[in-house]
Amino acid sequence: MPFFKKTLIAMLSVSLLLGCSALKDDDDDNSAAKTSFSGKVADGYLVGAKVCLDINSNKVCDDGESSTTSTSGGGFFIESVTQEQLDSSPLLVEVIVGETVDEDNPGVFIDKKFTLTAPAGYAFVSPLTTLVQSQIEDLGLSLEEAVGAVQSKLGTTLDLEADYVAGSGSGDDAEEFSRLHKVAQVTVVVLQNNLELVEEVLDGANVSFEDLLGLIVSQVLEALDTISTQVTAAGTDFDPTTVAESEEVSAANVDPATAKNDIAEREAARLIATANIAAVLASGDSLHFFETDEKYTNESYVDDYTYGSVSMRANNAVSITETIFNTTSGSWVANTDSENDTDQTCVLTGGTWNCVNKNSETITIDGEAIILKVGNLDATRAEITGVSVDLSGKRIQSFLEDEEYLSVTDPVAKFMAGATGYKLSNKHAQNVYSIDKDNVATPADCEHYEYNQATDVWCNNVHANSGDGDGSTDTYATALSDLISNTAALNPTHRQAIKGTSIYGHDLDIMAEFVMGGTANFYTFSYRQDQPTVINTFVGSWKKEVVDTKTLLSFIMPPTLLAKGNFRKDEYLQFFTLEAGYVRHGRIEQAGESGDNQWLFNNAGRDQIKAAFDYSLLADLISCNISDVDFDPNNLTEEPGATAADFETAFNTCNTISAADFSATELFGKTLVTDFGFLSFKANDQGVFLGEVGGRMNTVLDFTWAVNSEGFMVINTSNTETINTVFLRLTFARIEMNTRQLSVKTFGQEASSLADLDTAKGNISGEVWGIN
Repeated sequence: MPFFKKTLIAMLSVSLLLGCSALKDDDDDNSAAKTSFSGKVADGYLVGAKVCLDINSNKVCDDGESSTTSTSGGGFFIESVTQEQLDSSPLLVEVIVGETVDEDNPGVFIDKKFTLTAPAGYAFVSPLTTLVQSQIEDLGLSLEEAVGAVQSKLGTTLDLEADYVAGSGSGDDAEEFSRLHKVAQVTVVVLQNNLELVEEVLDGANVSFEDLLGLIVSQVLEALDTISTQVTAAGTDFDPTTVAESEEVSAANVDPATAKNDIAEREAARLIATANIAAVLASGDSLHFFETDEKYTNESYVDDYTYGSVSMRANNAVSITETIFNTTSGSWVANTDSENDTDQTCVLTGGTWNCVNKNSETITIDGEAIILKVGNLDATRAEITGVSVDLSGKRIQSFLEDEEYLSVTDPVAKFMAGATGYKLSNKHAQNVYSIDKDNVATPADCEHYEYNQATDVWCNNVHANSGDGDGSTDTYATALSDLISNTAALNPTHRQAIKGTSIYGHDLDIMAEFVMGGTANFYTFSYRQDQPTVINTFVGSWKKEVVDTKTLLSFIMPPTLLAKGNFRKDEYLQFFTLEAGYVRHGRIEQAGESGDNQWLFNNAGRDQIKAAFDYSLLADLISCNISDVDFDPNNLTEEPGATAADFETAFNTCNTISAADFSATELFGKTLVTDFGFLSFKANDQGVFLGEVGGRMNTVLDFTWAVNSEGFMVINTSNTETINTVFLRLTFARIEMNTRQLSVKTFGQEASSLADLDTAKGNISGEVWGIN
């Protein structure tokens, strides 16, 4: 893929484009004919819940939005709405604590709030339809694509709009509907727990419920296949709370340490406005994108930290330059190294694969648009437009897409006035079919040649698995038929049992199997004892087609696999074709909008990111474990525990660098990320802990904090969820600290009363915590 497209062009998803349009007014057209609408809402059937059309899509039933209250059997009836509103507005259900009843537990009021949604036109609202609507909003999927994505995660083909409560009673699909009902029950518990936990941690922070709910639902989607698996594994012992709070389903929980950052990015996405990118460049400002590039040097891999700059030149031409951080001088310098000047992209046009250098873009301004061509080929012409958002007051880390930058950026640094973020989209007038060609001097010059014995200077050979279980018979494909299997593999557990080829996602190893008839199975793997083991199967489709005289085996990647593999949305259409005697792998950039969601920044944003950049943060702090003491209060004979005096002695032994005392405000507004949970320090000497206490995960405890006369931080709290209240104290002293990490010596105590904490023995530990 051309450098500019790979690193710069960003796609604004359909959901964001819709989100930035003007909010619809319920009274825009008072003359429009009014109609009514009925349906049902369930976890089990919900009685006493508020149901509305979410006309402005803010996840709240606002005044003026037609609403009603659900009745027995989860029924609802909405009146005085237009057909246009029904066709375009999602349904929203607000569960009211102390008023709503789930008929799975008749007579018991729900004690934790949650919200459900469903796509426009649905007549059944449930946790499963909520997940479908989330895919539509977050990924810009069509309704059909979103349903398919969720069905794939659930491992079902049943209609997700179907009433699974009624379906569980009888019929051929009763058992499967019953399973979906259980998944829905677990999903509700996860939603409830996360809303409670994250709201505790945020503690009144100025975030919208829309962004908070969107973040939580997206996390549930990530863990949906695990939830489904655990529901099945529970069998007759199924209990939704037990499954939801199990260690296996913990991936569904929002990370409190990053929740503010994640919500900030969601908020920014909603506030995006159309930007005239050509005018931005013409004004003298530039667009900058931050990335890292891993390279192998001195027998190890290291990251180069770079940023690219897109600027206006004379004659309406646009240039791209790259700046790299020089670790020796500690400064940013122009990057004069070229990664590989021979790399080519071969574009199908005129019945021929026209190969041009990947870096041979011509970028010009035409009115309000930027026009990009690669190798001056008209077939590659793309019109680039964009949107912008004011970043002032938002955390810098929230908008750095490259995760490696997070390790060298102050986690609490925020953008200041003047910083603007941009997302770009490119629009092709026609499909662009391209294959990569390294065009090196000899096959041995191909990257990773020792692992992937390329046959020629293309370095783009497709390895074909025979599927016979013997890897020694596998070879490079010389015909498309080498990739096609007559039948699907039967419950394969390893890659050698699958006929097909590997497709490497950014974060996943995937085996693609093209079965006669058009079904494409995609298997993902985990590695145990160096043996690849199938962990999931995703279903897509493939076909043979002739495009501009070339025969292609084209295939569609399932949306859920795209998300898991960290693919860009424009990578879901790919193909194989025969060229120069071997099968090559290519991609299709579809006519219309395409790209990814990378953030770009103006000059002010660039400068503020550079100011927050600190290469020294890359080195992890080291814990001091001298004089550590493990202590079990239930086993005083073998483990007598440590005293406060022992703790001071241990700290002084570790304190070889004369660490500074804690100040009274130093940790205010920050969250410490420990191996046992999260400590969030708030105003008025108050705080919130979220984590493990007494073996129970996701415990939320309010605490008080203060700096004592020795300069140690002292946290006091109590756990009332046990039979007898347990009072807890955590004292920690600073060994070393930077903006990303804190090395501490800790002293943990517990007692049956607050007064007893003063003399209680405890454990001593050296630890390194993250700072957010």
